[in-house]
Amino acid sequence: MADKTLATRPIDKNVPIPYYYQIAQTLRDAVTDLTLKQREEEVALPSEAELCGRFQVSRGVVRQALQLLEHEGLIHRERGRGTFVTRRRLEHELTHLCSVTEDLRARGWAPGAQLLHVREMPPPLHIRHALRLAQGEAVWEVYRLRLADGEPVSLQWCYTPVRLTPGLDQEDLSGSLWDLYRARYGLNLAMADQTVRVRAAAPEEADLLAISEGDPVFVITRTTYDHAETPVQYLASLWRSDRYDFTVRLYGPNDAH
Repeated sequence: MADKTLATRPIDKNVPIPYYYQIAQTLRDAVTDLTLKQREEEVALPSEAELCGRFQVSRGVVRQALQLLEHEGLIHRERGRGTFVTRRRLEHELTHLCSVTEDLRARGWAPGAQLLHVREMPPPLHIRHALRLAQGEAVWEVYRLRLADGEPVSLQWCYTPVRLTPGLDQEDLSGSLWDLYRARYGLNLAMADQTVRVRAAAPEEADLLAISEGDPVFVITRTTYDHAETPVQYLASLWRSDRYDFTVRLYGPNDAH
């Protein structure tokens, strides 16, 4: 851990900021300063006793600071071993449209997908409207668990019109659906409408994502279109908030983009 960072950031007992919060901020900064290579390895924090000595506070104050960082997903505690920095989080640029497989691979992660089920079904009304389907048209529902370096990061329900993707249930669905659309059906995805919100994970979702029931997850719904603006895919996905960050690059009003 970044000992020098901790040593040069003692808590200030003359300001009206709780001690635990000051300690949490110091540890948060130390974690942020770790290199990407360090974040890929197991990095241990000093013990509670050591932190008490460094900051000259009680163990209760230290535990409160650690609980805050654990809730943020920055650290995790293992009984009998200690407290460790959580491996670096995945980042996804919201303004860049690409497949999950392509995004993970570009960031140095090994993408994977576990197929949970695939079925032909009549779409719910909101999906029928999003895909502009006629009454009676069916969709494929492809339900998958997405993995990064073998670790679960997302649950995804993908809906595509059977009319556009006949025989999809007979294809290999363990890889990139975008590549499959392009190679098998001649469909090229070019633009999308997307919404992001947050909710609590349900019990079954938590089990599959290896998190606790009630933990926050990102909920993303996206309708993706081809170059002719024909809707090809409706995607509903859950993302672990402790492993994934969504980023956006913003420009000022005078920048031409």
